[in-house]
Amino acid sequence: SGKGVPDSLFMAVTRSLFRNVSAHESEPHLIVKALNVAQSEGNDTSMFVTLFVGVLDLATGRLDYCNAGHDAPLLIGNDDVTILPCESNVVIGIIPDFEFSKQQVMLQPQTTIFLFTDGLTEAMNASREEFGKKRMQEALKGCGTVSPKDLLKEMTTTVHQFVGDAEQSDDLTMLAVRYTKKQQSIRLARDLTLP
Repeated sequence: SGKGVPDSLFMAVTRSLFRNVSAHESEPHLIVKALNVAQSEGNDTSMFVTLFVGVLDLATGRLDYCNAGHDAPLLIGNDDVTILPCESNVVIGIIPDFEFSKQQVMLQPQTTIFLFTDGLTEAMNASREEFGKKRMQEALKGCGTVSPKDLLKEMTTTVHQFVGDAEQSDDLTMLAVRYTKKQQSIRLARDLTLP
């Protein structure tokens, strides 16, 4: 919330708390709950942070996740782009006793998870028209086979072409993670001698 120095400090504290909490907790909804309790305490200015926390089991493709008011990520397969179903939890920092829900989905190999800030969908051109979610999804179709790095380059190019010379008021942040499920066979051998 906001773009000033107090807002930046609030976000810096959130990042620090996240690192500390996630070092000892692996359940996404419990991580979010701990951050929410900490950031709600003494928050008289009602600052908040949107957050998406996910834990991916690389062996199975199981993604456990919790969304706290952030735009729902997209799942990009070979032929389709779908919105990851996210329950409408609140942002962190406002309601200290809110019970965040945990969700789960099984990812298929070669699925890309695409996360973004609202600076992408709310990017405006000179006619004050927003890039929007529909354009974003259209731009991502056919990107299921490109690397996450190339996907981000393509999306950046697409949004910059749409915006043109219009001045932007928000940051543009994106993250793409591909689940490949490449596993190597590891054979362990041990000898045990009992008298």
